[in-house]
Amino acid sequence: MHKTTVEIDLGQLREAERNLGTHGFKETVNRALVVVNRIAVLEHGVRYLEHGRDSVPEWEWFRARRGHGS
Repeated sequence: MHKTTVEIDLGQLREAERNLGTHGFKETVNRALVVVNRIAVLEHGVRYLEHGRDSVPEWEWFRARRGHGS
C-alpha cells in the first residue's frame, strides 16, 4: 500500500461511490482501480479476438494480465 495526498473531484467521487456501491475515499478509489484493470483485461481480450484469433485465450493468459486485483 502507498499513502499519498491527492486532490479529488468530490462530485466525481460521490458518483463513483453510487456506481460502485462503495463509501469513502479509500474503498472507492481501490474498487475503481480493480474495475479499471478488469476493463483493460477485457478490452485486451476483445482485441485478441478481433485480430483473427480463433478462440479466447486460456484463463492463465487473463490472470497474468489482471495484476493483483481481485
